[in-house]
Amino acid sequence: MIHTGRVTYDPQHDLCRMQLDHTFWNDRYLTGETGWDLGGPSTPLKEYLDQLPDKDLRILIPGGGKAWEAEYAHRLGFKNVLVIDLTDAPFKELLDRCPVFPKEHLIVGDFFAHQGQYDRILEQTFFCALDPALRSRYVRHMPTLLAPGGKLVGVLFDDPLNTDKPPFGGSRAEYEHVFAGHFASVSFTPCHNSIAPRAGRELWLCAIQSVVYEPIDCSLYDTYEAAATKREHVHLTMNDDVIHDGIIVDLYIRDKAEWLRLDNGTELRLDGIRKMDSRRSE
Repeated sequence: MIHTGRVTYDPQHDLCRMQLDHTFWNDRYLTGETGWDLGGPSTPLKEYLDQLPDKDLRILIPGGGKAWEAEYAHRLGFKNVLVIDLTDAPFKELLDRCPVFPKEHLIVGDFFAHQGQYDRILEQTFFCALDPALRSRYVRHMPTLLAPGGKLVGVLFDDPLNTDKPPFGGSRAEYEHVFAGHFASVSFTPCHNSIAPRAGRELWLCAIQSVVYEPIDCSLYDTYEAAATKREHVHLTMNDDVIHDGIIVDLYIRDKAEWLRLDNGTELRLDGIRKMDSRRSE
């Protein structure tokens, strides 16, 4: 690992990882280097908010930046819209545009340290602004913030983009691998209402939190445990049809739910697995 100022280069992954901290983002806003900013709410999120009848929904927008979506939701009458960002620099512009937006709903802090329960979390490429090394942490933390039956919805780039600076892109297959097993269901569909420069380059994410966790049958748990003990290579088909292969190296309880970990590091909730096939690892 080679450290060069505010950039870390990891030759194993051929990726320049910048320290995407408060200073980095604050400097970008102060210098006007905000090429990702649309100057208004993202069309897919705008149209999603338009069809939500319940204005009491508790909504979080992580990495909200200039918070165009938060302002739009507030003007539609949503009463509980919160925004979190590492810096307050973009919030000043929001309050200039919309002085009545509740200041107590603007949170300066680390998303990964944030706690709460939300009915909706709106994703406006925040995932793609994070160092890719944090993506697995993102999908572990998101379910802890969603109320039972809550939804994480929004836009991800369907484009490779950059490896040395945000935004970092990806593909549907990559995202399915990262998100699998962490929600009751997950889907990625091409956005039909992107703005022209992003047409064909955005996916609509919808990840739904379980209403309740249903413990799996004891005999089925014993099957997973036996496969782990025998170091069998397992073929796991999830409820959303995503497939994972590997050797079970751990079974454990987290957030009052049963999980397993494969030898490649993938973590899956047991109630998200529809079928397992196995064979003895040589």
